[in-house]
Amino acid sequence: MRLSDTGLAFILLVPLIALVFSINIYPIAYSLWLSIHDVSLIKQSAEFVGVNQYVKSFSDPVFIGSLQVSARFVIESVSLIMLASIGMALILNERTAISSILKVLVILPWALSEFAVAIAGRFFLDRNYGFLNSLLLHTGLVDKPLYFLNPVNAVDWLAVFFAWNVSPIGAYFILSALQTIPEDLYKQAKIDGASTLRRFRIVTFPFIRYAVLITAVLATILSASSVVLSFALTGGGPGFASTPATLYIFRVFFNAQDFGYGAAMSWIMLLMVVVASIFYFRLLTWRRYR
Repeated sequence: MRLSDTGLAFILLVPLIALVFSINIYPIAYSLWLSIHDVSLIKQSAEFVGVNQYVKSFSDPVFIGSLQVSARFVIESVSLIMLASIGMALILNERTAISSILKVLVILPWALSEFAVAIAGRFFLDRNYGFLNSLLLHTGLVDKPLYFLNPVNAVDWLAVFFAWNVSPIGAYFILSALQTIPEDLYKQAKIDGASTLRRFRIVTFPFIRYAVLITAVLATILSASSVVLSFALTGGGPGFASTPATLYIFRVFFNAQDFGYGAAMSWIMLLMVVVASIFYFRLLTWRRYR
C-alpha cells in the first residue's frame, strides 16, 4: 500500500508532536494546574483554591522583595551583556593578526557552567583569600580587606559575573550580522564625511538590530531564570539582599514543598518575561507600526 504525502507527513509528525507534548506542553499544563491547587504530599491531597495562590504571592513581602532583586539583576545583566556583546563583536569583526585567537578566547566564558562561574567569583571576591582583595592590598590601594558581597553590591557583582558568562554568545550573534554588511556602505559613509558614531547609527545598526534583539531576548530569559549563580555565589544573602525570585521559588518549591505556591510564582515570572520580550520586539520594530 502506497502512502499519500499527507499520510506520510502525518506519520512523521505524530511522534514529534508526542515528544513536544511530553517534554514541554504537559509540564507547563501541569504547573498551571498546580498553581490553582493546594497540594500536600503528606495528606496526599490536592485542594482547588483558584487564584488564591496568586493573591498570596502579591501579599508576600519576601516574594515582592525578590521580584525587585530580579528586576535589578535583569536590568543590570542585560545592559552589561548588550554593551559587552556589541563591543566584542565590533572588535572581532576587525581583521587583525590575532583575530582568530581572540575568537577562541572570547567564547571560553560561555563554555563554563553557572556553577563554575560562581566558584570563580567566590575566589575572586572573597574577603580573606580573594584575588581582588589580594591585589588591592599588595598595591596599597586599601589597608584592609573589603567585603564586596555586601547587601548593597551583591546584586551588582552577580550581574557582572553573569554578563561575563553570557556575553560571548551574544557577541557571536552580532558578529554574524556584522559580517553581512557590504564594505561599500562604509566607504560611501566615509566619503560623505560621516563620523564613527554616525556610521554605526546609519550603517551598522540597521544590519545588526535583529541580532541585537535576539541577544536582548536571550539575555533577559537567561538572567530572569538564573538560579545557580545566586545560589552558589551569594546564597541569596546577606539576608535576602541578593535573592532573586527564581531562587525564592526554588526554595519554596523544593525546600518547603509548597508546590502550588511555587508554581503560581513561576507563572508570574513567566508572564513578566513574556511582557519584556514583547517590549523588545515593539521597541526594535516600532517603525512598522507608525
